[in-house]
Amino acid sequence: MPLKSLSDLSPNAQNLTTASLNWSEQYWNEKGALLALGSDPQTAHLSVRNSIWFALGLFLRNENNDITRANRIIHAVIDNQFDEPGTLYHGTYYRYVGEPHPPENPTTWKDFDPNWRQFIGTVLAIIREEYSDYLSDDLPQKIDQSIQLAIEGEPTDRCPPSYTNIALMKAALMTWAGHRYDRTDWTQTGETFAQAVYDLFTQHGTFDEYNSPTYYGVNFYALALWRLYAHSDKLAQWGTEIETTLWRDVAQSYHADLKNMCGPFTRSYGMDMPNYGALLGMSIWLGMGRNQAPFPNESGFFDHCSDFCYGPCFGLAETLIPDDVLPHFTTFSGERQLKNRISQTPDRVVTAYLGDNIMIGAEATPLDGDPQSTFYKLTDQFHPATIHWKLPNGKVAWMRLRHMGAINAQAEKSRLSITGKIEPELLEKHGDNHQNFIFQFNIPDNISAESFKSDHWDLPGLSIYIRTDIPNPQIEQDGNLIEICYQVPDHMKSPHFTLEIQ
Repeated sequence: MPLKSLSDLSPNAQNLTTASLNWSEQYWNEKGALLALGSDPQTAHLSVRNSIWFALGLFLRNENNDITRANRIIHAVIDNQFDEPGTLYHGTYYRYVGEPHPPENPTTWKDFDPNWRQFIGTVLAIIREEYSDYLSDDLPQKIDQSIQLAIEGEPTDRCPPSYTNIALMKAALMTWAGHRYDRTDWTQTGETFAQAVYDLFTQHGTFDEYNSPTYYGVNFYALALWRLYAHSDKLAQWGTEIETTLWRDVAQSYHADLKNMCGPFTRSYGMDMPNYGALLGMSIWLGMGRNQAPFPNESGFFDHCSDFCYGPCFGLAETLIPDDVLPHFTTFSGERQLKNRISQTPDRVVTAYLGDNIMIGAEATPLDGDPQSTFYKLTDQFHPATIHWKLPNGKVAWMRLRHMGAINAQAEKSRLSITGKIEPELLEKHGDNHQNFIFQFNIPDNISAESFKSDHWDLPGLSIYIRTDIPNPQIEQDGNLIEICYQVPDHMKSPHFTLEIQ
């Protein structure tokens, strides 16, 4: 069977893979045999995970010394894997060469990243399946040992089905490995876990990690693995169904003229996809081509640009966008009001409005229910209330609410309603981050903090009238970024905001 090459991919997949490889080349470190990612070459780290993505692209391209370099990368990546049974980090990998070894009582995410098992393991599985004939003599066995170590090191209870992007990759890797190494127990575990992910998705036709411009891209990559590499009829069927349903949901929330998803966002690293490396932008690139993709100019260093190294994985395991969805990424499909339930436990409902030049998004969760029914994330990736709109200069401006605590918000045409609740436990633990409600604006136009009055904000292309019981907000400006901070008085337990938008 011929080994897959760039010419075997669709034109868009070839284009994405080639662009990713060309961009990544500038960070190649010959001595370390990995990518040295960073804006400053003097302080850049040799990246472990991103380099394995690059290696897959080198196998696909197969020019000059690409195969030799790919083999060197794999050796370097596996040499950075932990083999320390009984530890929380057993089977995962260092994030970069020279990273300090985890301490005796390590903190997950701070001292190590457990998800590297899945991010790296799935790519090693693809390489083992597609390019074994390109591997040096000792490398097939070394890859097999690394994959099995990653699976054995993964705690059975670490990743729930609701941890969407990792759960999808975990199921794919388990079933692939079960087939490859004749481990029926792994196959059964992988299929059982995949069914739990599928059952959770089909309850409401969406994922708990709702509306993530970065992790939706990982989802589509992982679902393609379910179809192409899991060697499981069950995963192939479930994955195809989820993939189709998820793309139709994305299309409803996507505004082609603004080149963005409407909020709210469970996990988002940015707010304007053409200005940061969101993996969903690469998935859309596969279906629509570079010109229609909401992705930054890739000529230099841009926000979250290291994820661009993922391109070869997306190109090889190409997502399938339904034909009826494709037009949504070229032309705005018309004004609409959306309402979706994400889950019942916890209780989460999203609303969104999309108009010709504006999008408003909100998430509601109970403020008076038991802890199991209320949802919030103590992270700056969670954006439960958002606005995007087009400026007179044609650029896109946005607003998001920053608050560490539960929010009950509702989006309608011309209105965004927000209610919060001050919890003594969170106030004691997080202080101002829980007591403050910060409306953060990014307006790439001539804008001054003086445009923000106590009861209305006169902005380019938009006027917002705000009603709230909290007086005297503090306003700070840093270039295009403006923050309006409302600090909840000590006596107030349930602050309200109503934004009337014209």
